[in-house]
Amino acid sequence: MPMNPLEAHVDEVLLQRMRRGDEVAFAALATRYWGAVYRIGWNMLPDPSAAGELAEAAMLSALRSAGQSNCDVPFRTALYRQAMSESLVRLHSAPPPDTRSVGALLPRFDAYGRLASADGERFQSGATAFGRFDAGTRIRDTLQNLDPLDRAAFVLREIEQLSADDTAAVLAISPESVRQRTHRALLILMGSLGELHAASRRASLS
Repeated sequence: MPMNPLEAHVDEVLLQRMRRGDEVAFAALATRYWGAVYRIGWNMLPDPSAAGELAEAAMLSALRSAGQSNCDVPFRTALYRQAMSESLVRLHSAPPPDTRSVGALLPRFDAYGRLASADGERFQSGATAFGRFDAGTRIRDTLQNLDPLDRAAFVLREIEQLSADDTAAVLAISPESVRQRTHRALLILMGSLGELHAASRRASLS
């Protein structure tokens, strides 16, 4: 969702106070966004224990930059951009994701544009579908194997609930690319959870 104008105004007031040396305003901004930046690190990095370290580095960098000069970019955008930049730098040195395996989770369609029957079961749902499996772990594992920009678009759009335009501003890509990447990530996650559901059904019948 787009940032509420009142929220943006609060950020600007706190930034102005921080530039005048108000340490309470500095702490208020850090507290205001710590959870969101921590979630970005937790969802982007293969080692969730590094989320706190990334959040601290991104927060301090963004706050110091904001405190030194006026900027046309909203503070939230600058902060999320810094967090994603830190994440992508760390991912660059990690082993590349197995995009071939997650690509197999994309739905397949027949000649008439309908979901192929073999894949249809992936999208069934039920109250006890995941009773014996950890869906949260499966989602995180699948996220970690997505293309990094697909993952970033998904995290910002679906977890942090940024608008396509705000996500595009953070990632420096077009809103259309944001929508495409988020949609691809959603399809892969649906396919992964569908396989988990199928495994749960098989286990319940055994």
